[in-house]
Amino acid sequence: MQKYIGTVQKRIGLLISVLGLLVVITNIINRTNRVDFAYAIKSLTVYVLLPSLIPFVISIFVESIFLKIMQIIVFLGIGTSNIIQVAEHFYGPSLFLVAWLVMRHYGFLDKYKKTKNGLMLIYIVLLSQFSSYIHSGEHIYKGFATLFFTLFLISILLIIWRDMISQQNELKKENYSLKTNYNNLASQLEEIEDGKKPYDLKASNISPAETRVIKTLTIYKASNREIAERLDLAESTVKLHLYNICNKIGVDNRFAIIDLCKYNF
Repeated sequence: MQKYIGTVQKRIGLLISVLGLLVVITNIINRTNRVDFAYAIKSLTVYVLLPSLIPFVISIFVESIFLKIMQIIVFLGIGTSNIIQVAEHFYGPSLFLVAWLVMRHYGFLDKYKKTKNGLMLIYIVLLSQFSSYIHSGEHIYKGFATLFFTLFLISILLIIWRDMISQQNELKKENYSLKTNYNNLASQLEEIEDGKKPYDLKASNISPAETRVIKTLTIYKASNREIAERLDLAESTVKLHLYNICNKIGVDNRFAIIDLCKYNF
């Protein structure tokens, strides 16, 4: 399932496909109850909406820049159609808002942002006025209430969005700073570790058998029994080796041996 909703394009495609099919089926059932089925499938919400769902259905399975553009074109096309039909309804401007958000997310507004945003705003204004004129003969103000509410909604979204982006950038900077500090600290610790020299066991006359005991103790922090099991020795033999090691090195416990010989192995 994750491969079908792994990206924004696929999620939008799945959402619009499901909602669109529900609208089509609902309209067919509703109209079939009143008239015949042939008339039902000829309604605008069926024979126009159904083909427009094709790029959204395909985009669920295929990731493509062409399908992203098709998604935007469908949003803009249906939004244009809705504004022309009724200037006062919110459906048309809201679809333009969706198209604008999708364009912004896909990166289509990264270049010439102000010009593209301005052209889209001019297009919506002219479109709403044209719709008002053909439906009521009024050139001014008709349909502006819906348009202004859409701009208000866009402004609120932009304010919230920019604040979220700002917070995200701050977190990225802090994360980068923490990584840098960690890398510097790791490098310093590595230099310190590299500067440590192993203890000279030969100078203390440590035998090979005692060296193996020290190695097992240092690496595994093992108990006497564990050392005996790993080296296949009697536990009493391990105790004797540790006693001799302490005398030769000049320490009085196993933890001192580990600390002294931790750079040997």
